[in-house]
Amino acid sequence: MKIGLLGGSFDPIHNGHLYMAKMAIKEAHLDEVWLIPAGHSPNKCESNMTAAMHRLKMCEIVAKEERNIQVCDIEFHSRETSYTYRTIEKLNAMYPEYQFSFIMGADSLSYFLEWKYPEKIAAGCELLVLNRDQFSLEELEEKCKEINQVFPANIKILQAPKMDVASRELRAMMEKKEDVSRFLSANVIYYIKEHGLYCS
Repeated sequence: MKIGLLGGSFDPIHNGHLYMAKMAIKEAHLDEVWLIPAGHSPNKCESNMTAAMHRLKMCEIVAKEERNIQVCDIEFHSRETSYTYRTIEKLNAMYPEYQFSFIMGADSLSYFLEWKYPEKIAAGCELLVLNRDQFSLEELEEKCKEINQVFPANIKILQAPKMDVASRELRAMMEKKEDVSRFLSANVIYYIKEHGLYCS
């Protein structure tokens, strides 16, 4: 099976995340996309994040609604910092019969060489880069050449129109009790209200 991996804090998971997953399935001919909520993010202060159990649950709610989208809780159950290279290595060891691809936005590719052990990520999976109109194709191809001069990497550029929605903005909207129904699953909104998340 060809599995796409989409990681993130998912605080909360929104339609932009799902759009990325669906575009990757369509354009890269994946069998499934696995959502991987970060357990201990290296780039964000955990005290400012919603509890991991809630972020995981919201992903599970969405996965039940979507065909070919599943949730992988490997980072949730780990005590280690959620570095991508560790997750890729663990999944390859657990599922040697699967072919993994890591899904990222073009903005992430622009500083991929600054990630923790990017060469281990590239060695363990294909990179699927969704270009959401931030960069020209020439700019991304040049970045791919730059990366491949440092270490071999199988990088595929997928064109995907930009969808303007961010978790940070949605949290701010919910604190102000603004309508977010265009951006979130109705069942996720129900869960958020039920547990009193994102309200001051």
